[in-house]
Amino acid sequence: MLVRQKILLSILDALNKPPSPMCLVKLAFLLGKETDLEGSCVYYDFVPYKYGPFSFALYRELEALRRDGYVSPDEKRVTLNGSAREMTRDKVEELPECARSAVAKTIARHGRQSQRALVTSVYAQYPWYTINSKLTDLIPDGAPQRPRTSVAVYTAGYEGKSVDHFFDELIRAGIEVVLDVRRNPVSRKYGFAGKSLKEIGSKLGLGYLHLPELGISSKDRGLLGDYESYQRLLNRYEQDWLPQKKDGIQCASELVSKQPSVMVCMEKDVRCCHRSRLAKIVSERTKLPIVHL
Repeated sequence: MLVRQKILLSILDALNKPPSPMCLVKLAFLLGKETDLEGSCVYYDFVPYKYGPFSFALYRELEALRRDGYVSPDEKRVTLNGSAREMTRDKVEELPECARSAVAKTIARHGRQSQRALVTSVYAQYPWYTINSKLTDLIPDGAPQRPRTSVAVYTAGYEGKSVDHFFDELIRAGIEVVLDVRRNPVSRKYGFAGKSLKEIGSKLGLGYLHLPELGISSKDRGLLGDYESYQRLLNRYEQDWLPQKKDGIQCASELVSKQPSVMVCMEKDVRCCHRSRLAKIVSERTKLPIVHL
């Protein structure tokens, strides 16, 4: 079991009564923001959603805890399964003392608040996360609006990021459309397969389009190792393959010219990703600047 899942169990174990899913998410959010927990373990990231800060990864792992019998199937309240209480306590005991102490401090400070009071407090302290909220009566005066930006040839890689962190960055940058330029939009990392990327993006108000013809096949990437091997492949991509992809380039060029759109692939280092060469060609065609997020 992941450390962050054990932390969820620790939160539930420390509360006097089962919380609503919304309250659990807000408590988990405050735990990360108000303690040094994020510096001591891999924790959840959050993104602005319908009711403030939200984590798609947290919700997925909460479902895993339900599936494995730690949490009851009730969707209105997150209740520890009585028959798994001993297993739950064992998992909580496996947490380092700093994590258990952080949970105790957060619950002591916020655990008795009503859902409305808790959300109001989170909104007041972290107004960024209100930009997509449906709870408009709780949004404080002066809270930020969803960012808007000018068109450009934006690119981004998701390597090393959670899907929540990745989308939070895109929203902060004012991006409106994800252009998936992978040949095969598959990923073993949660949220980054094409279907998931489209579904989560849609929930957050971002469009999605897959342009597989602009990607590089896995067989051509099989022998990549050092920087030089990447550059040889990318030179072939730019000089030999892209000239044959006029329709795809035209489609990408039209989209980035209409609204802020980001060409997405996996690699963190843009110099070792084909999106750098694709961005160059699209920029030449559109006369727009290149911005690597």
